[in-house]
Amino acid sequence: MKAIRIHFAEDGDELRMEEVPQPEPKAGEVLIKTQAIGVNRADLGRRRTASEGQQEPPRIPGLDVAGVVESVGADVTNWRPGDQVIALVRSAYAEYSVADPVLTYRPPEGMSTTDAASLPCVFFTAWYAFQMAELKPGETALIHAAGSGVGMAGIQIAKALGARVLTSAGSDERVERGRQLGAEAGVNYSTQNVTETLLGLTDGRGVDMVLDTVGGAIFDATLAALAQGGRVVTVGGHTGQRAQYEDQDLARKGQWVRAMGVFNEAPVDVDQRGWTQMKSWFETGELRTLVQEVIPWTEAKRVQDLLANRGVFGKVVMEVG
Repeated sequence: MKAIRIHFAEDGDELRMEEVPQPEPKAGEVLIKTQAIGVNRADLGRRRTASEGQQEPPRIPGLDVAGVVESVGADVTNWRPGDQVIALVRSAYAEYSVADPVLTYRPPEGMSTTDAASLPCVFFTAWYAFQMAELKPGETALIHAAGSGVGMAGIQIAKALGARVLTSAGSDERVERGRQLGAEAGVNYSTQNVTETLLGLTDGRGVDMVLDTVGGAIFDATLAALAQGGRVVTVGGHTGQRAQYEDQDLARKGQWVRAMGVFNEAPVDVDQRGWTQMKSWFETGELRTLVQEVIPWTEAKRVQDLLANRGVFGKVVMEVG
């Protein structure tokens, strides 16, 4: 089969499309013939050694696929060849991917394959972050990076859960687009004082819950605007190191900070309760995805460059064919 792999060299790295062996589903696995691939910031990771669950270099990046079940391994009873699915996978940039049946989902009725491919990683990340934080109706949730995939998803899900939603972005235009998605207000972290703005928007009380994908100085400024009992769930954080903080200091105010990974949380939801709820919201129009552009997967480098240069609001999807 064809796949796109990251190759490393002394002067950098390169994405190459090449022939690799087609995987066979083992017991408890689903083999998916890929039709579209959702692109995520995590795809830009260039670790030269493999982290847990990843292939050794050269490796196939990617986390989101939409396609058709090609075959199933022993003990898989809930999926059959021909089923249209979306899935969270490792090594998505390929004509075929293997998936855990628990991380394989039926797409929303009436949604295109390319739109469906954009859903799994970002919407599940946001959903399980809110479950971890036990976000309650009426609480104030701050969703950083409105233009990111997780930000776009998080604003909508938090609103659907009944929270008052604030957002942030690096430009006034992106803040405004976050408001159009459902945020009540936002802060431009390139031009405004994040702490003062958030305290002003909450009458000095602070925010109850934060979904942070930014990190760095933005995280530090947000922590200073956290309400009594506030919770911060961190996912990634591409802007740099954040300041050290003391868990004991946070605990005295009933606050905490926790990191979350979607591949840790989603497999525990064996009944797919999160997806059952979100799928119904997609089908009623309460949630929607924003696919800025669909690009052939033969242009994977251009796609990744677009993402790395912050040229995307929402998601970009690669079509396989």
